[in-house]
Amino acid sequence: MSRASERARLAARLVRARSRQRPHTLSHLITSRCNARCDTCLWRDARPSDVDTETVAWLYRAAGRAGFVHLVVWGGEPLLREDLGALLRVAKESGLYVTLITNGWFARERWAELRGSVDVLILSVDEVDCRHDEMRGLPGLYRRMDDFALSLQGDRKAPTLLINTVLSRQNEDVLPRVAAVARRWRAGLFFCPMETGVTLSAGRAESKADLALGHEELRAAAAQARGLKDQGYPILATRAYLDLLQRDPGLTSYSCRMPHSLITVESDGAVRDCRRHDQPLADIRRLRSTGEPLSAVFDLTRRRQLLREARSCTVCNNPDVIELSWLWDLRPSMLGKLAQLAVR
Repeated sequence: MSRASERARLAARLVRARSRQRPHTLSHLITSRCNARCDTCLWRDARPSDVDTETVAWLYRAAGRAGFVHLVVWGGEPLLREDLGALLRVAKESGLYVTLITNGWFARERWAELRGSVDVLILSVDEVDCRHDEMRGLPGLYRRMDDFALSLQGDRKAPTLLINTVLSRQNEDVLPRVAAVARRWRAGLFFCPMETGVTLSAGRAESKADLALGHEELRAAAAQARGLKDQGYPILATRAYLDLLQRDPGLTSYSCRMPHSLITVESDGAVRDCRRHDQPLADIRRLRSTGEPLSAVFDLTRRRQLLREARSCTVCNNPDVIELSWLWDLRPSMLGKLAQLAVR
């Protein structure tokens, strides 16, 4: 199957899942361990809490049976898991379209075992050259990523390559630089304002707010991204999102549908409640041990409450959350983006 045909099939499956009122994406924080030291990160945790190989394999097979279409694997740093290659093969065998997010340090060394099991590869790039290395606390990282990304060119089994850039006070003027890298790597580029905290049952817990860009800086970033997009750089944010960010940099004028579209599983097996991070919806280890299907999560009373609560929640500033919400609402801008990706 050609890449264009596969993406068209993915788009059709996403829309079909939406018509059934079922989540289509499984987001899996497969490990909270990471070899980088990023000041902006909320998810790194050195404690060894990863779920075992057999339970993760069960999760991916269960996701396929439950009708999930898309698996996003992230961390921490996923390539720290020695079993990652085997697990992603299970995901592909289960019918899932696989996206892998990595800092790229181990990418070249491990690519032979991952090749063919990753449909979309996202490299996290927050700066270029030694400035990126300094932000990540990994000397030599940018050169390793650059060598790896260029090695994919001409590989017929290469995944779709994307760059993700987190904007903060450490790199607020970075978009033109990473856009040039994206063009050189033949990659798409998406960016997001950094996340600053999590929502707990007792309220919002902010831990990184001092690093976040202010409203005027976000407006400037939106305008800059629009200009780069107009110049032909591969900026993946929709114009609708850029309009929203420029008009409403606090991102308070959207209606969240993310819990409809996506379920997130943490590294310890907890199924995340995005409104109560300290009170998970379920635990995949218990589901597996009791023989319950993953789809049992869909009908939990708390999840139904969460779907209602999310409509008035605008805590998240990640464009993925906003654009997934628009896709759930079948907004023309997102249907157009799906069509564009299908032929890219």
